[in-house]
Amino acid sequence: MIRLLFSFFSGVQKSFGLQLAKVMVATLAILSFSASGFMYFELAGKPDLAWADAIWWAVVTVTTVGYGDYFPATFGGRYIVAIPTMIVGISILGYLLSTVATFLIETRSKELKGMGKVNFKDHILVIHHQSLARSLEIVNELQSDPKTKDAPIVLIDNGLDEIPEVLSQLDVRFVKGDPTKEATLERANFKDAKYAVVLSRDPRDPASDDHTLAVALTLEHLNVGIVTVAECLDPERVNLMRKSGCDSVVCVAQLSSRIMIQEVLDPGVQHVMKELTSTTFGQQIFVVNVEDSQGFVFEKAASALSAKGYLALGIQRENDVLLNPSAEERVGGTDSIICLGDTRPAPIRIG
Repeated sequence: MIRLLFSFFSGVQKSFGLQLAKVMVATLAILSFSASGFMYFELAGKPDLAWADAIWWAVVTVTTVGYGDYFPATFGGRYIVAIPTMIVGISILGYLLSTVATFLIETRSKELKGMGKVNFKDHILVIHHQSLARSLEIVNELQSDPKTKDAPIVLIDNGLDEIPEVLSQLDVRFVKGDPTKEATLERANFKDAKYAVVLSRDPRDPASDDHTLAVALTLEHLNVGIVTVAECLDPERVNLMRKSGCDSVVCVAQLSSRIMIQEVLDPGVQHVMKELTSTTFGQQIFVVNVEDSQGFVFEKAASALSAKGYLALGIQRENDVLLNPSAEERVGGTDSIICLGDTRPAPIRIG
């Protein structure tokens, strides 16, 4: 709470520093006038009054609280001190409240229009807004998985004028600008981002792959630690995108063609794929790291996962996948195990 208040007042100070300085001077001036005037006119009739009482009366009068525990009884105290204090106090309070309200409205407007700057860490960048349905699906999938449910999501797009209200309600922040420009990425605090999902700017135009490639190159060049997953429309560009440094490239055209053929040969495959690739329901495929993975075979990993209710499907070895390997297949030091389950498993420890 204290950090939030400090951040709030720091933001107000940056935006309205001169106005706040004037308000502070005026407030101190009226408090000094009120307290000293109260003591001057009221002390004779109330010998027990102290400066602390006078300052207290001045504060509650300027802020229009008016507890009534102290009040002026003399003509001078009422008409020379109290009335000017009330009038000036209301004016200062009104000005201060209007300044704060203006700051809040401007800050909210900047957030909705993507003109602000985010200060998240370990957040997820979703680059390009193709449609509301697509963005909602991606956000819901990310927020449904325990691995990413608490990670802030930042949407970067140059064509969107204002973030849709439904995305804003899901705590998605928006940064407007060209994602190939370092200035735009800086406002999204990309150096502290953990993941980047780079969608095609226009899924109907294969030439969008050039822009996707430029975004991926910029991200990987400026932040080699970020995990980048890029969408590719043209199958012939997949290898080029991988060479750009992308950790993973998803070619929608390839996947779509293969699923359609599988559906022809084995009707119902699309429903299986829909469940396996969703984090919101059913069973999912997970790639699990293995601790102390030297010197054991696939059968041991399968047994360890089976004891926890998971089905081991194969081994991921760099960019290759070995499904349904033999029980004696050796698991290398950099290999991961592919498994099926309803929740994300912890890393496997053998021995």
